[in-house]
Amino acid sequence: MITTDSPLRICLVIEAGGGGASRHVLDLAGAFRARGHHVHLIYSAVRAEARHLAEIAALPITAEPLEMHRSLGLHDLASARALGVAVRRAGPFDIVHGHSSKAGALVRLADVGGAKRVYTPHAFRGLDPGASLPARVLFNGAEIALGLTRTDALIAVSSEELAFARKLHIADGRCHLIRNGVINIPDVTRAQARATLGLPDDAPVIGFVGRLSYQKAPERFVEAMRRAMAQVPTLRAVLLGDGECADAVEQDLAASGMADHFIWKRSAKAQDYLPAFDAVMMTSRYEGLSYVLLESLAAHVPIVTTEVAGAQDVIGDTGCGVIVANDETVVDRLVEAATLIGTDAAARAAMAAAAARRSNEVNGMRMIDETERLYRQLVGQP
Repeated sequence: MITTDSPLRICLVIEAGGGGASRHVLDLAGAFRARGHHVHLIYSAVRAEARHLAEIAALPITAEPLEMHRSLGLHDLASARALGVAVRRAGPFDIVHGHSSKAGALVRLADVGGAKRVYTPHAFRGLDPGASLPARVLFNGAEIALGLTRTDALIAVSSEELAFARKLHIADGRCHLIRNGVINIPDVTRAQARATLGLPDDAPVIGFVGRLSYQKAPERFVEAMRRAMAQVPTLRAVLLGDGECADAVEQDLAASGMADHFIWKRSAKAQDYLPAFDAVMMTSRYEGLSYVLLESLAAHVPIVTTEVAGAQDVIGDTGCGVIVANDETVVDRLVEAATLIGTDAAARAAMAAAAARRSNEVNGMRMIDETERLYRQLVGQP
């Protein structure tokens, strides 16, 4: 474990107000504070979930809101100026670390004094296979330009994300691989989680966890589970999440004719419910390395996922999950995997045991240790 003899002054910046990036930042903040570092968090409340704000308030750190927007516009110039003022007022800092594309861009544009700038994309927008050519040119061009200067280190959270950065020469020579990891293991039992959700003990259950957004493609989950449950009547589906696609999901559920087979919790802490599942289905179009994968393993729950960045890093050939092609056949493949889980108890048990083993390998404090080591290297500390 890294020594805390020389405390660092760390400023974390995030625009996103929920999901994996939020979980990552809050875990860093809490762990670094526990190790004796000074931690300051700058966050945006513009699209923040209530749970995200509550968790910030509960942390023993200093935190301040600053208006940041996900969309591109002239407001970004005002946000960059305001961020520079906030950093210099609260600083000086050794490290200013921006998370996700918007906060990462603002950190590189702002005047942060002598602090080292660190950027974690949490999934490059260019990884989206459905993005148009103009969108790819715009987002990839911005990443390349911002990576040329004022980027002392870029942290990729999966090997695919690292390969993408190197292919486009984003922050050449300054990219580092630090895979995500869950540091808090849930202590909720399967029986407790199922009782809370009102699920029978013997029903096979597959869940979706995540923001209801274009990236996460929840419509794939609804369609795949509708078809799988038509073949396996005992199978049940649980949705945990909310977001801009919630209305569309509600319409899909109503049109499915099987809405009574779905349980939907819009505001829920995933760790409280994950142990109830026999598998988690992740239907994303693109990712960096999703926390859903890691949280599922921490709850000893197998994974069915599309072939996105991070899937091979986490699952590979360990037997803890199934990776399906992220193409026009995706729903068909998801139905096949869901049907297997719904009908083969032996396969479910073997995958759950593999998930428990894999969690011991990828979760824990490794992510915190590696990030702290990089910070110290950047500021010249041994």
